[in-house]
Amino acid sequence: MKLPRFDSLFARLLLLQVLVAIALLVVFGVLVYVERNVAVARLVAERWAPALRQAVGADGPMPAVPRELLRSDKRPSPAWRAPVGAPRMAALDDELARRGLKVQDAVIARGAGGAVLWLQLRTADGALRWFGLTDIALLPRIPGRLLLAVLISALLLVAVSWYFTRRLTRPLEELRARMQSQRPGEPTRTAAPIDGASPELAAIESAYDELLQRFERHERERALLLAGVSHDLRSPLARIRMAAGLLPEEPDSAHWREAIVRNTQVADRLIESFLDHVRAGELSLDQNADLAALARAAAGATGHGAAELQVDAPPTLMLVRSHPLLVERLVANLLDNAFKHGKPPVQLLVREEGDSALIEVSDAGAGVPQAQREGLLQAFARGDAARGTPGTGLGLAIVARVVARMGGKLDFARRDGRHVVSVRLPRHP
Repeated sequence: MKLPRFDSLFARLLLLQVLVAIALLVVFGVLVYVERNVAVARLVAERWAPALRQAVGADGPMPAVPRELLRSDKRPSPAWRAPVGAPRMAALDDELARRGLKVQDAVIARGAGGAVLWLQLRTADGALRWFGLTDIALLPRIPGRLLLAVLISALLLVAVSWYFTRRLTRPLEELRARMQSQRPGEPTRTAAPIDGASPELAAIESAYDELLQRFERHERERALLLAGVSHDLRSPLARIRMAAGLLPEEPDSAHWREAIVRNTQVADRLIESFLDHVRAGELSLDQNADLAALARAAAGATGHGAAELQVDAPPTLMLVRSHPLLVERLVANLLDNAFKHGKPPVQLLVREEGDSALIEVSDAGAGVPQAQREGLLQAFARGDAARGTPGTGLGLAIVARVVARMGGKLDFARRDGRHVVSVRLPRHP
């Protein structure tokens, strides 16, 4: 059984209820204990009053049962002063005073048979003398039955608090699990209503589902618009590039022809980045992908030799519930980002770590400042160092989108003087 975290709602509610229940039980127990001691003290005073009155020489009836009093002209030593303000002693003094016995002082000392309560009383001749009472009822003790009742009540209250707190927080935990299981780009899964959910929680669930559906609708419309515009732009770009290739090979127009071809290629790469961004959120994660093979293919497509790009990957490393194109674009964008904004040599590392697959791309550049890392994961965001470098600002955004969809984690780090971007993907999500 998994123990609840003490910072969770369940643990806090349970702790609050248990503390309140224990406080009530303590108050109840103290009241019962005080009332019991007061009642016992009055009975003890009633039982010993006749013997004490006879000992001090006061008028009064003879005790029905002779009781042996200890006597002393001096204060017993060693002894400690009895708690005069305690309810038990106050009740004893009050009852004795009501019977004509004014207690001047009271101490507790150790006797042969246990503790002895010594009372200082004034005798008929005006002298102050000490009289000792050996009565087990005067000893402060907590009744075993009271302790047992408090213990049983505490256990019962804890069990009841556990049950009702669990019933209260279980729907919240189920709602949180449903929210966490929803990955970006996946369609909303219709789920049955949460059992035992309160009206407030059901309203939160309904509002979340409605928000998620609106977000998916907006994402589909945006992706459709971006894909349609990108696709429609490719045809005129291809015609422009073809027309530029048909221009006469004359020295005066050669640089214009090269500029046209170069700019159409830049525009084509920009459109390809747009399409990659759309695919990152649209392609279904319903295939297996060999991460090691795709990483080597992406490294080979960069055109950089072994001196500039070093690849360390196992023969094979399979990922389930993924898509080969998305995995390939993820690695390709990491490498492209390292070559554009970092410094060679670039190192690509792929390896298996437990249930995860690790991708690390490092370079000798300055890296991404800590304050800019979060912003660079947004679409079309570019760092200060990349202002003069051709690009679209979509590379890291595509990486972040693919990683989020596959339930992975993206990190930036500085290690051994190199800038490291690492991606950890679950092998069996």
